[in-house]
Amino acid sequence: MFLNDIFPNKCAVCGKNINFSKLICESCEDSLFQPSFINRNNKIIYFAGLYEEPLSRLIKEFKFKQNTHFANIFAKMIYKTYKYYNIELNSFPEILYIPSIEKHLKIRGYNPVYLIAKEFSRITGFSLRKKLKIQKGYSKTQVETKSYFERINQIKNKFILKNITIKIKNIY
Repeated sequence: MFLNDIFPNKCAVCGKNINFSKLICESCEDSLFQPSFINRNNKIIYFAGLYEEPLSRLIKEFKFKQNTHFANIFAKMIYKTYKYYNIELNSFPEILYIPSIEKHLKIRGYNPVYLIAKEFSRITGFSLRKKLKIQKGYSKTQVETKSYFERINQIKNKFILKNITIKIKNIY
């Protein structure tokens, strides 16, 4: 309680006073979690929330403004989705994350996807593995691409797993 008196902490979403150890209030955390799914080509794709305010702002702050502590919120949202839909796994999964290109690592100093994967691994106990490597020729950022299809083509066949190229066929 002492830290709350000296350093009042505000919810990053609504501005309400919250405990010093929190990032957002429970009400806002609950409102961010809007699970849904789609079925594309007989593959179910799950979503933890909608990319709209305030979630979109938090993601941008996380990626571009060094607010790395939001990784915990996003990992919890993924975990809640996993539990909400009672997702069955055939075996004990490994978590693989998409590596950042060197340009981004130099600018940010961190890989946002790695931070979320690391936190998700901590929450679930699933193994976190750095098995993906980016092939040469992948240097344009996704933000620099002009269209959805350019983004898709940008990442096709650009990741290597233990000397085996992963051919991404279905990206949505």
